[in-house]
Amino acid sequence: MNINQSLYGVIKDTAQTYPDNDALYYKNKAFSYDFLLKEIDAVSEGLYHLGIHKEVVVTMAMPNVPEAVILFYAVNKLGAICHMVHPLTSEKQMRAFMKETNSKTLIVLDTFFERYKPLIDGHNQCVLVNPTGYLPWYMSLAYRLMNHKRLKDIPYGHDVLHYEKLREESSVMGEEEVDPKATAVYLHSGGTTGKPKTIELSAYAINALAAKGSYILDEEDFTGKHMHAVLPMFHGFGLCMGIHSMLSHGGTDALMPKFSAKETAKLIKKNRVNYVIGVPSLFEALLKEPSFNGPYLSNLHQAFVGGDYVTRDLKDRFDDVMEEHGSQARLFEGYGLTEVVTVCSVNTTFDHNRDSVGKPLPGIDMVTVDTKTRDLLEPMQSGELAVSGDTMMNGYLNQEEATKNTMLAIDDKPYLLTGDYGFIDSDGYVHFRQRLKRIVKVSGMPILPAEIEDVLMDFKEVKEAAAMGIPDEKMGFAIALFIVWDDEQNKLSDEQIKQAVRESLSVYAVPKRIITLSELPKTAIGKTDIETLKKKIS
Repeated sequence: MNINQSLYGVIKDTAQTYPDNDALYYKNKAFSYDFLLKEIDAVSEGLYHLGIHKEVVVTMAMPNVPEAVILFYAVNKLGAICHMVHPLTSEKQMRAFMKETNSKTLIVLDTFFERYKPLIDGHNQCVLVNPTGYLPWYMSLAYRLMNHKRLKDIPYGHDVLHYEKLREESSVMGEEEVDPKATAVYLHSGGTTGKPKTIELSAYAINALAAKGSYILDEEDFTGKHMHAVLPMFHGFGLCMGIHSMLSHGGTDALMPKFSAKETAKLIKKNRVNYVIGVPSLFEALLKEPSFNGPYLSNLHQAFVGGDYVTRDLKDRFDDVMEEHGSQARLFEGYGLTEVVTVCSVNTTFDHNRDSVGKPLPGIDMVTVDTKTRDLLEPMQSGELAVSGDTMMNGYLNQEEATKNTMLAIDDKPYLLTGDYGFIDSDGYVHFRQRLKRIVKVSGMPILPAEIEDVLMDFKEVKEAAAMGIPDEKMGFAIALFIVWDDEQNKLSDEQIKQAVRESLSVYAVPKRIITLSELPKTAIGKTDIETLKKKIS
């Protein structure tokens, strides 16, 4: 795989090598690489006639449907920048995002037009997508009937265009020549400091990580192999590992716009999902799905979890189910952040340590540094994790100072400070312990909320747990603990909880407040939403 080219260039290479392989699988329909490339070429010409040229920013707020994949690569072919945004973003936030990135073109589902209509004010244009456009006529008809009220008054014209109009162009254009290391994609993240940032990623960085997919999955031939492509394209993990990596190797992306444990089980049974990647809540949902059970689970080859704190209990329960049904898959934990596209260390079938997040990927270096002095630390010493390699971001958009503060030179080599606390053991395995911003100092003693959560998850009565710091007059900060019980009638008392934490950790880690919830709030990609939890503290 030649990583020193555009994202489109990689897909073109794959299509020429595997024209008849299935590239996408969506709603029981397969799309070949030859078909995918022809659609990308046709749509790119349609976008060109809309004024999408080199370095122009196109905002995409789409679920994982074929049109989203096609549009993403069509935009990249033109040398334009793909600005990936959550499909449920509010009109106010979308306006701010488009202003920040200087984007004048918005691509959304047609059913979302009413929400974003105020943005089409003579300065911006909008491309609307019917997500059933590539499906059988009866599915498209059902979609239009179901959404008739929202679709009937859309004012198609100069500034509002239907996706189908883009496909009418003849695909005779060549690819725009671009620097692969120039910014190709904008993704939003909290950044390593927790403040909202727009991350600039190059095609080179995304390709570099995608190329490592063969190493991660320990697979050479991806023909007929399917990735569960449910993680959203507005997130680095979903974009690169869920979509681009498989398409770089001739495999198939089994697209799922919205996660469903039941539908995932059906796809595995049909041998249309062989690899699953996701956050802990996704795997918890699978384990609770009654149909996720039986000999068909042997179709599942690999499973990877990351993006949030992962309990040992979750990994053990998943592995037990796989072993029971003859599957070779085991739940391997990895670690990463959007500033390096996504995963930078991971456990694999051939090299793993269950208590770690694996070893750094080939071409990636990781070290720990002192959180105050930033001096390099020895193995087994805990500090801030730092990453260097070919997947690093170009920087934070319009935030030169923030970019500079995130970077650190070690032996004249640039490293990215992750904002995460952990250590690297003597065998080279990375151990992630906590986001630095989540470490709580109780009476001056550093407490890791993740360790408290781990203690609670050892109890079968506990379904979910989240700990955080709250201001306290005496101790500076104290611990608040949120719990979701598996059975409200069979739960631990507050004193039992406190005793368990006291015995396992320390008196400083004992929660001052214990709050029961019906469920923990989640972010768009399934992480526990700590900011929302803070609002529940009165």
